[in-house]
Amino acid sequence: MENHNNPHSQNEEEKDIFSDEPNLEDFLTEEEEETPARKKARSFFAKVTAYAIALSLIVSVLAVWVRVFNLPSFSFLEKSNELSKIENIQNYKEAVVTLEGSGVKGTGFNIAEEGTIVTNYHVIEDMASITVIFPSGDIMQAEPAEEFPELDIAILQVEGKDLPYLEIQEERGWGTGDSIYIIGNPLAYNQIVMEGDISRAEDRLYLTAPIEKGNSGSPVIDSNGKVIGVVYAMTVPAIGSGEEPEGLAVPVSEIPVLQ
Repeated sequence: MENHNNPHSQNEEEKDIFSDEPNLEDFLTEEEEETPARKKARSFFAKVTAYAIALSLIVSVLAVWVRVFNLPSFSFLEKSNELSKIENIQNYKEAVVTLEGSGVKGTGFNIAEEGTIVTNYHVIEDMASITVIFPSGDIMQAEPAEEFPELDIAILQVEGKDLPYLEIQEERGWGTGDSIYIIGNPLAYNQIVMEGDISRAEDRLYLTAPIEKGNSGSPVIDSNGKVIGVVYAMTVPAIGSGEEPEGLAVPVSEIPVLQ
């Protein structure tokens, strides 16, 4: 016997099969309800990220500030201001120059009216061009005239006339305990004067004066106002040794062209 399906019954079965499925509107409503929460979460994390970046920048700035404006810095600034009141030192400072080039800054000093600058080789080694700035405001371009990498010494030439200069102590007459002055451009400062003593005098001079980055190329001046050495580095005592860092300078007696 032929079996005829009831269309009405089949539709009811199909209706029953899909009757438990959620409507499309349910999905849309649910998504719309979650959107404000997601926006709030994104806003929260964006604010946290912004605060973290701002805090990082503040910490970086403070680190630089502490490095440049720490208490020892204020101490040597005060001492420098005191020493700079001495007339002879005021005259010495006129011959101490700032060297700049390729993002590097250092110190040098003039030893001739026509412009002969003494500095460290490592100060000018990577400079594409060398700018010399006198305290008077005169700005000149310099060219290397002599280089002694083994001594870390460089002699530069500028075109000048009647420039302030320092005299060289040609004879080696200095010794342990002698008082000295150092004039240079440490850290972010210029024309800083420090005083100290020679603690040892060998193939190099050991100095009790504080040395900072930027002091390289500074003249070591004796009590007679003559240059006896060129600062190039400082010692780094072992941790726990109790020793203080000392400045290191090349004696002018070791530099052939200065004899």
